[in-house]
Amino acid sequence: MPDLATTKARIADAVRERHPHLIAVSHDLHDHPEIAFEERHAVAVLAAELERAGFTIERNVAGLETAFVATAGSGEPTVGLLAEYDALPKLGHACGHNLIATWAIGAALALRETLPEGAGTIKVFGTPAEEGGGGKAIMAQAGVFGGLAAALMMHARDVTYIERATLALTSFTVEFAGKAAHASAYPERGINALDAVLHVFFGVNAFRQGLPPRVRIHGIITAGGEAVNVVPAHAACEFLLRAPEQGILDGVRERFLGIVRGAEAATGATATITEGRGYPHRVSNRALADTFRENLVALGQGYEVPSADVGIGSSDSAAVSHLVPMIHPYLQICDPPIGGHTPEFAAAARSPRADEQIAEGAIALAWTAAEVLLRPELREELRAGFREQLGREPQG
Repeated sequence: MPDLATTKARIADAVRERHPHLIAVSHDLHDHPEIAFEERHAVAVLAAELERAGFTIERNVAGLETAFVATAGSGEPTVGLLAEYDALPKLGHACGHNLIATWAIGAALALRETLPEGAGTIKVFGTPAEEGGGGKAIMAQAGVFGGLAAALMMHARDVTYIERATLALTSFTVEFAGKAAHASAYPERGINALDAVLHVFFGVNAFRQGLPPRVRIHGIITAGGEAVNVVPAHAACEFLLRAPEQGILDGVRERFLGIVRGAEAATGATATITEGRGYPHRVSNRALADTFRENLVALGQGYEVPSADVGIGSSDSAAVSHLVPMIHPYLQICDPPIGGHTPEFAAAARSPRADEQIAEGAIALAWTAAEVLLRPELREELRAGFREQLGREPQG
């Protein structure tokens, strides 16, 4: 069996040989943006690449049409590479998911070609709908990620981070039912559902001054009436609630529900509350992050440590991190301050600099995955770190 250094050299050669083709894959995904749960072109492209390399493809995973699991090799240990490929409405790949998917399959194809026989199993998880749909959370609930020694993915950004926190999240849709009336002649006969929605916003704004650090509440009005001279009988809003930890989020959630009930009492409208799928905060496995850091530095890539006040969001990848050892680093493809979810970042995700980083990112992921597969002592460190950070064993 070749030693680790020899295997890593072969991995780097395999990725660099495929680099022009991987750029074409990234551009193809970028040129065909698809929103959550509609990523049929992306799945077809990625699955075809993996099938040609000998991966077997399981489709419609966890009941999701655009989720898949590709598998090569056999036996234990098993390492997972996570691919995202959904785009943002009207903005396209303004979060760089074309790169996330390309890094994952670039690493997987190189591992498939170079790993010695009996090294274990490589899985690529095609995970739809990160942008609001929670594809990974759905797949996690279905037990799709069980048994992994490690799960790896990487995100594009305007700065390289080895680790970056995320916020636990839950979502609410609130609809108020009131009573229509002529807004001028007989307003007293109506119950104004829009007033109830506004009370929710006023209550949230009053709550903000007492929010713990890093807690975020933000919402939009999705319905507010049809005619200005009619008391609105129906109005609706949507909110996202975020917090650094689930326990804090639970408290914020109860306060928010109290605000909604207060709006009912103040206006006489009746609320229908629907809570959406939530995510916990993400946990980065320390030993796995250290291994990735060493591999990234070996490639000549620098990195920064996020400051305490750096902006953070939420991700369905957090659901995976609570099941198995995981990392979710960020690789720089442009200069700050070109933040994600902007037209500028969408352009950066198809730029020459991003194209160059396709090879470096795939090699760093593949090297780290290879170490997990070939170093039993590292796998024990990952399990021990998971137990220390989360107080339980990884999901078997």
